[in-house]
Amino acid sequence: MMIFDKKLNLIQNKQENSPLLSKKINSTTKGVIVLQKKVGFNFFRPVIINEKGEEKLFDFKDVFEQIRTEYQKAKVKIKAGLEPLDYKIVYKYYGEPARLSEVNIDIDNEYYHLVFERLDYQLPKKTTLHGESEVIDLDDDEYIGIDVNVLYDPVHHIFMIQRNRSSLGPTGIEMFLKTIIKSYVGKINGEFSLPIVSDPTAKKRAFNQYAYRKLHIKVTGLKANGLVEKFWPTGDKNVESVEITFNSSTNKNSKIDDDFVKGLLEEYVDDADVQKLQIRAREKEDSLVEPIDLIDHKLQTFINFNFKKDRRLNPVSVFEKMVERFNGTDGNKTNYRSLITSMWSKK
Repeated sequence: MMIFDKKLNLIQNKQENSPLLSKKINSTTKGVIVLQKKVGFNFFRPVIINEKGEEKLFDFKDVFEQIRTEYQKAKVKIKAGLEPLDYKIVYKYYGEPARLSEVNIDIDNEYYHLVFERLDYQLPKKTTLHGESEVIDLDDDEYIGIDVNVLYDPVHHIFMIQRNRSSLGPTGIEMFLKTIIKSYVGKINGEFSLPIVSDPTAKKRAFNQYAYRKLHIKVTGLKANGLVEKFWPTGDKNVESVEITFNSSTNKNSKIDDDFVKGLLEEYVDDADVQKLQIRAREKEDSLVEPIDLIDHKLQTFINFNFKKDRRLNPVSVFEKMVERFNGTDGNKTNYRSLITSMWSKK
C-alpha cells in the first residue's frame, strides 16, 4: 500500500529551483514567506488515427464516468473501514510509478477534473530560512506525490493540462490514457494520440496587440552571424546561435515601442534561421498579458497563483482557475473552449 499524506506538507526541491517560482516577503504577513507561481497550461485533443492517417476525436466521457464511479464506491468502503485500499489506477512511467489520483466532475460545467501524480523516490528536504537542511524520512512503501491538474471537456473533447517541471507531462499523460483505453475500452480501430492544439492565428494576433511586454528571439546561421557582426564587424567569432530578450519595465502600464517590436517581427517571422520567436503582450487595454509563440504555434496560457501555509497549490483552487480561464470568465477576454472548437472546425 502507498501512503501519500506526508506529501501535503512537503516542498519539492525541484519546484524551489524553478524559474517560474518566485519568493517575496509580504510586509502584511509579518515576515511569512509568500510564494507566487506562474503556472503554464496547454491544450490537447484526443484523437484516433486510422490506417489512412485520418483523425477522429475520441470521447472519454463514459470511461471517466466509469472510473469516477469506481473511485467513489471505493472511498465509501474505505470510510466504512472496509477494503480495498488499492483502488487507484497505477502504472509505470520510465521506471517510476504514476497514478490517476482523483477523478471528479464539475456539475455546473460538466468538466472532469483529473489529478495525475508522479510518485517520486527522491526525498526532499525541510528547513527554515537560516537553519540546517534535513531530509524528510519516508518508509520503503512511501513516495513523494507530485500532482498535475487536468481539465477535460467531454462535449468538445478538449484537455487543458497544467505544466509543471517535476510532474507528469503531456507525454506521460498520453501513455496513461492509452493504458486506460486498453483496460476500459479494449481494441480500437487505429492509434490513440494526444496532439497539442496549435494556434493558426498566432502570426495575425502577434501584429495586433495593444501592449508588447516581452520579445524573445533565437536565431542561427546567417542571421546569428549578422547580429554578431553588428557588435564585432571583423573576423569569424564561431557563434552557432544568438538569443536576445527585450523586456519592458515592470510597471504595469509599461510597454515596448510598437514599431520596434513589429519591425523585428516582420524581419524574423518567416525566416528559416529563426528557432524561437515569442512575445508576451496584452491584446486589449484591459486584457491580461498572454504569450504568443510564432514558431511552434502552441496555444498556451499562464495563470498566477499566490500561496503560503503548506506551500503547495490546492488542486481544487487550481481547477477553479482553469475553468474560469477555459471559459473566458476570469477577465482574460479569451474563451479557449470556443477558440479551439472554432479552429478545429476549420481544419
